[in-house]
Amino acid sequence: MKVICFQCGKHIRNIPSEIFGEDAVSHGLCKTCAHHFMAQTGMPLEEYLEGIDMPVVTVTPEGTIGTANAKAYAFLGKSPAEVQGAKGGDVFECQYALLPEGCGQTVHCSGCAIRRTVMDTMETGETHTRVPAYLNQQSDDGSRRTEFLISTEKKGGIVFLKVEKTKPTDNEKKGDRNKS
Repeated sequence: MKVICFQCGKHIRNIPSEIFGEDAVSHGLCKTCAHHFMAQTGMPLEEYLEGIDMPVVTVTPEGTIGTANAKAYAFLGKSPAEVQGAKGGDVFECQYALLPEGCGQTVHCSGCAIRRTVMDTMETGETHTRVPAYLNQQSDDGSRRTEFLISTEKKGGIVFLKVEKTKPTDNEKKGDRNKS
């Protein structure tokens, strides 16, 4: 008998049964959905974030980063003090955030898929899943383009921005991070 999560439909496990055939289905709650359910009962935000198995940051209604999970801090290579309260472009090292106008104020910002997706979720409450996005990032060894698949979800007035996947550019695959 198969056990399927009643919330998301994910296969949880198989249970041998002499009464029911192997095509029979029972329902349970997978670990991820159970975690989300527990969060609705008053789990602290930091504990909830740590239960998410990918980098995630929260974005406040003002457009700044609220907090993040350990996977996000490791992914960003930054400490909580460097992330919390900062603008997204500063945290993700967008090269346009370094311009005098700053993050969210340059002509480039209106075309930023990350910014547009987060702000749409903030304004409409609509969840976005696996949106292709990229950043032109500036670092000590030059600029590089980093590609992401991001997801956003609004809960309780804040947006959860999940970085689902990064894709290295052709230059990074070759080991040359100085070319864009």
